[in-house]
Amino acid sequence: MRKLLPILGFLLVLVLSIGNAQEPSPLQTAPVTTGIDNVHSPDDIHPFSASEIQQLVQRENERFQGEGTIPHPVLVHCFEERTFHYTGGKYQNAEINYRLHTPKTIRKGRTYPLIIHLHGIGEAGANNTSSLVHLHSILPMMIGSDQEDFFMLVVQCPQETPGWNFTTAKDGTLDVLMAATEHVISENPIDSRRMTITGVSSGGWGVWELLLRYPDRFAGAVPAACNAPQQLTTLTPTPIWSFVNKGDRQVNPESIRKAMQVINHSGGSMALTECDASGHNAWRPAMEEYNCFRWMLAQKKGSWFSPAPGVIVRKSNALSYALAVSVLCFAIIVFLLRKRLRDSHRGGHALENKGA
Repeated sequence: MRKLLPILGFLLVLVLSIGNAQEPSPLQTAPVTTGIDNVHSPDDIHPFSASEIQQLVQRENERFQGEGTIPHPVLVHCFEERTFHYTGGKYQNAEINYRLHTPKTIRKGRTYPLIIHLHGIGEAGANNTSSLVHLHSILPMMIGSDQEDFFMLVVQCPQETPGWNFTTAKDGTLDVLMAATEHVISENPIDSRRMTITGVSSGGWGVWELLLRYPDRFAGAVPAACNAPQQLTTLTPTPIWSFVNKGDRQVNPESIRKAMQVINHSGGSMALTECDASGHNAWRPAMEEYNCFRWMLAQKKGSWFSPAPGVIVRKSNALSYALAVSVLCFAIIVFLLRKRLRDSHRGGHALENKGA
């Protein structure tokens, strides 16, 4: 037992240190020399270096201090433009446009996670591009040296119904979204146990509504820059990581704190990160500083290795995290078995002494 204690202590420190928040690496400011603004096809985006992609992210952050409407061509080419035939009531026989990011290489026999992103109310329309406008922060994980393999679905609300909601009848915007989701899953090698959802502002409220309607469907959820509803008794199966800026006057953090208290007290798992910033844009630090998209990619329903809400996941340490947890679990099992055998051995001696 004494020999195992140092090992257990080391593993606990290792696991906890992986989840500690770290300062984000500063964006490189070296001048772009390869014409990153002259992109005409998806084949043009992969030769760029990590510093060029990071500079593009920085420039887009500066350009979209307010609500943006036009995403950068590099971002647009990261998402294929597709359609599917919808058979609902209000949109009967309509062709619904959507955007889909796919892994650079899809390997035979392998399935991949799916992230669903819900845009804000300012990005509604019919151009099938504005819905991407705030996703430039995750460009490094789509085309950079830290690229991850995943699918990502983005559907745009129509201008006449700009927010994400269900209605008493069919054909609310979220009904259309879920139909698009089923279509994408049927057409692509997606692991349904690794489907997560995120949304910004109005899209964050749509995340809450989907969790209420489909409490067992998603492996993880990240609502950003939005309030939380109060009827949360059915949300316990889904890990939730919420983000809000302390200086955001459009959001009441107290509603989210109450939701977190209800969820965690009822056996669920939720974390709230209150970013030290003003304005409404809590999704930028969520994506860049806290790597919420990598956290979503690490979620899997029923897996012990899924990091808890609030744990920062980086590609470099994701394997270490899983390995450390595995070794820790193994060490604990060995410790408990040794203790049980020792107690059983002592019990046998006690019976022998009593018989004597």
